[in-house]
Amino acid sequence: MSSDNLIGISGYSSKDSGFTGEIKYNADSFIVNEIPERMQKNQTGKYTILKIKLTNWDTNKFIIYLSDYLHISNKRITYAGTKDKTGITTQYFCINLPDDSINFKNINIKDAEFLDVFKSDHMLKLGDLRGNEFIIKIMSSKNNNDKILRIYNEIMNNGGFPNFFGYQRFGNIRVNTHRIGKLIVTGKYEEAVKLYLYDSEFDHEDYRINFDKTGDAKKALSEFPSYLSFERSLLGYILEHKTYANAFSIFPKNLSMLFVHAYQSYIFNRILSERMKITDNLFQVMEGDCALPLDEYFNPDKTEIIHATKYNLEKLNALSRNNKLRPAIPLIGYKSELSSGVEGEIENRILESENISRKNFYINGFKNLSSSGDFRIISAMPRNFNIVDENTLKFELGKGIYAVSFLREFIKK
Repeated sequence: MSSDNLIGISGYSSKDSGFTGEIKYNADSFIVNEIPERMQKNQTGKYTILKIKLTNWDTNKFIIYLSDYLHISNKRITYAGTKDKTGITTQYFCINLPDDSINFKNINIKDAEFLDVFKSDHMLKLGDLRGNEFIIKIMSSKNNNDKILRIYNEIMNNGGFPNFFGYQRFGNIRVNTHRIGKLIVTGKYEEAVKLYLYDSEFDHEDYRINFDKTGDAKKALSEFPSYLSFERSLLGYILEHKTYANAFSIFPKNLSMLFVHAYQSYIFNRILSERMKITDNLFQVMEGDCALPLDEYFNPDKTEIIHATKYNLEKLNALSRNNKLRPAIPLIGYKSELSSGVEGEIENRILESENISRKNFYINGFKNLSSSGDFRIISAMPRNFNIVDENTLKFELGKGIYAVSFLREFIKK
């Protein structure tokens, strides 16, 4: 795994020393199956829902490939959740077309198996999931099943594992998505585009270095390999418009927003890491916290924000111990409500250290990249946890909860 401090993470739920292991070493070692919200099938429905099993496909790249294959705009394709490349994922996609001109059952895309095609009146949107089922094989030199069970029990007694954003939020190879996001929210748009194309900390390829030195987009297009489709799209925009301004608009909105969201995630990780230094467990509610009710998957109800005061603190802690709610930390945006009390002090201290304020997330001239903010609970627990084979775990997590953040409790060496 990458160094935790790059993405703002420190601290664990479990005190056990863990073991040496590796995940995502091949596709079969990391299986993810989406658990969708209930979707009603309707033969005359407006939308076509596709259930697709993908092997080593990044969600955003698959959507672009599928839209090209179908000769439609990628804006006509929506989906419930994003997955990164390494692994076997079963996902749901939604096609918004006015007619039935495409025979989806005849589609033949490498490493994409179409498991089901049906009509619905429901347009699938990001987040239309109850959660995800994971089957993960950890590569290790010995059988760690007994240790895994001990660590799991410790995590569950401590209120779960810290709900950190995982590495794929920041880039698995080039861990810089949040740094690009910070440049965007601080108004350094050209620097953000340049950092996406060349980051001296991670990039050693001649074609990236050459572009950094020359700024010659035409030459770079002849040198950047075809599989770097996003970089080539940016270069094409720069060549055509003779400017870096608004270059990220060439990406689908969900992809261009990843940079700002990644920076929000980095700030969240830093805040949670600091909070864990002063609390005894991961269900503790402190005066000044904002708390959110939970469903059985640990999906929070963000329509009901509960403010912790000295009058309701005992009751909220009892509810949190019984996994009915959890304290939440704001994902900082221009409309964010910061906590008060000790948690609020941490939030303000981290923002000051980043030299950032909430208003930075309203981006003048690039409103499509602005973010009003959100909340995220501090910890989560897996459902239906089982050890199904040697060093092989099967479990379910709520939507937006990272399996790698759970697995880092076991793999610590």
